[in-house]
Amino acid sequence: MAVTLHPQRIALAHVLREPGGRPRLALLESVARERGSDADALARLRRSAGLQRYRCTTLMEPGAYQVVQVNAPAVPADELASALRWAVKDSLDFPAEQAIVDVLQVPSEGAVAGRPSLAFAVAARREKVAERVQAFQRAGVRLKVIDIAEAAQRNVAALFEQPGRGLAMLVLHDSGGLLSFTRDGELYAARHIDIVPDALAADADAERRAAAFERIGLEVQRSLDNFDRQFSQVALQRVVVASTLGTHALVNFLAQNLYLPVEAADLSTVMDSAAFPAFGADLGEQARWLATVGIALREAH
Repeated sequence: MAVTLHPQRIALAHVLREPGGRPRLALLESVARERGSDADALARLRRSAGLQRYRCTTLMEPGAYQVVQVNAPAVPADELASALRWAVKDSLDFPAEQAIVDVLQVPSEGAVAGRPSLAFAVAARREKVAERVQAFQRAGVRLKVIDIAEAAQRNVAALFEQPGRGLAMLVLHDSGGLLSFTRDGELYAARHIDIVPDALAADADAERRAAAFERIGLEVQRSLDNFDRQFSQVALQRVVVASTLGTHALVNFLAQNLYLPVEAADLSTVMDSAAFPAFGADLGEQARWLATVGIALREAH
């Protein structure tokens, strides 16, 4: 069960994978938060939603962690996280001694010949991780994994991929934008874009909206060029876009300004979401749920 904690609500998603079929969305629920701590809210859900029956996964909130892509040092696998702690210490906005560090390896296939292996160092604030773990423990809910938005988006992107082809996925939500590059279910690159979708709304100021489109287009084009230089042997298939507002207008703008095909990321075409017709019919709603559904898909990785 994916459990994501937001200031005003808690979101739950459960996905079932069945042999030969599309992943099936079995549960999708948003529960308004009442007064009290995270542990109090989770304890209420343990009773009402039966969370004690599940192994749960959750997300670190934005700002509680950083992801830095670096050259992977030549050390044994069990020493890599420790080595990367000091490799990224100058890139963190908090002391490396206060960080819990994990590693996401970047596949070497597709990279420029002779280039050092790359890895993502994921550094989270130790006190933030402890707070999240303790909230689940106090609520009597089993927490199996604490994940990050980049990995959640990778899981969703994998549903849109063609075998052996690269995919760029752009997601815009309330805390900003994330552009990821994946192939065969593996994350190759990720870049945050400091813009929120309010500027893309149909009723937004026309000048502000045009500037937002131009900025997003420029950021995506630069990222595509950089990816082509880093991973020249990975043929990108297309760009898929998810946004809580203005999806179709953004897709149309990018399609006119990028060299790759651009499409809206409609999860109803890659998942069985028949039990939740409102989710399947609303691209903005899908974008709001994307990270929660993404970590619900995690068991494939």
